[in-house]
Amino acid sequence: MSDTPFEKQHGDRRRFFRALFHRVAEPVADAVERPLKQFEQVLEQTGHAEPALAPPPAVAPTVLRPPGALAEEEFLSACHRTGQCAAVCPVQAIKFLAADDLRWGGTPYIEPEMQACVMCNDVPCARACPSGALQPVQPEEIRIGVAEWALESCLRTMGQECRECVDKCPAGTRAIELDESSNLIMVKLEGCTGCGVCQQHCPTYPKAITVRPR
Repeated sequence: MSDTPFEKQHGDRRRFFRALFHRVAEPVADAVERPLKQFEQVLEQTGHAEPALAPPPAVAPTVLRPPGALAEEEFLSACHRTGQCAAVCPVQAIKFLAADDLRWGGTPYIEPEMQACVMCNDVPCARACPSGALQPVQPEEIRIGVAEWALESCLRTMGQECRECVDKCPAGTRAIELDESSNLIMVKLEGCTGCGVCQQHCPTYPKAITVRPR
């Protein structure tokens, strides 16, 4: 069955545009491909490989280590990831860091927003550590971190008489107090143990007081 004049006309157009596309596209492709091949040949002759994108550097997590922890780099080298420190923690404050990087993955840390350290009298976590990553320490010598108060997040700046961080602090006014004259929360670096009780009990979100590692 022969094509109708209409089908024949459209078939001719399709063949015309197909031929036109190949006539224009092929020279353009050759013009792009030729310099690329020349560049590859130069790299081979000079012994240089194509430049590779460097992976982004790993970023160390900012976490609170259990009482008696060595300085971070020493701690990472010494910690055997046995989990014994967490097993003896009476309040289950010690968790394990989930990280793809093996340097940090599985290492113990404390998240005070979930459960603060209660500064046990005998510091069982440090005593249970088999590698020395946690060193025996007296409760009064513990300095996990230091609390930082955020004025803009505190309920006191909104006219509410909140003082949870001051009232709940186990170290009392040695570590934190309310300055009645200025209505500001004052954290004392030398007295703050970094236990995180203030952060745990702060009723705001985000927290108006948080603990960072020393």
